Amino acid sequence: MSSFSANADVSKVSQGMIKITEVLEHLSKAEKYMAIAAVFNCMYNNKLKEERSVSDVMEIVDKMRRECKRLKIPEFGGSEKFIIGEL
Repeated sequence: MSSFSANADVSKVSQGMIKITEVLEHLSKAEKYMAIAAVFNCMYNNKLKEERSVSDVMEIVDKMRRECKRLKIPEFGGSEKFIIGEL
C-alpha cells in the first residue's frame, strides 16, 4: 500500500481533495461527513484492508502532509484549508 502513496502526485491529490468537496456542496454538513466516511469505508474494506490497518492508512497520509510542509508544497495545505472551510 505504501506504493500507492509513493506514486501519487501531491498536486493532483490536492486537486482531487478540493473536487471531492465541491461535488458534495449541495449536501448538509452531516451528509458530507457521511458521504466521505462511506467512500473511505468502502475503499478500505475492498481495497486496503488486506494489507494495512486504518491506523496505517492514516499514518501514510499524515506522513504525506508532513512531507508537503517540509518541502513547502502549497497545494496540499491549500486544499486542507479549503476543505476545513467547506466542511
